[in-house]
Amino acid sequence: MKYEDLPERWKTKIETYLKSKGETDRNKLLCDDFSINEIVEMKFEDDSYVEFRYPLVIKAPEYNEIGIFTEHCGYHIFNLMGTVITIKTEE
Repeated sequence: MKYEDLPERWKTKIETYLKSKGETDRNKLLCDDFSINEIVEMKFEDDSYVEFRYPLVIKAPEYNEIGIFTEHCGYHIFNLMGTVITIKTEE
């Protein structure tokens, strides 16, 4: 999904994240916002899994969700129930 397709609650989460990083003049992500050395692995309760390279991860426990934002593969929102998340750092 693209930024425009995000639910309003997630647009607000991104804006809050950017403000926390000192970015007060924009509300959308740019290439510098994404990780350059992290890999996120997610395993779901049915044993399926997904891996994202170099994402920005924003947790939203108040929604029981996690946002995985990638520069080239879109924005993804997952329910945290039954999901195991591992964040690895590449060297």
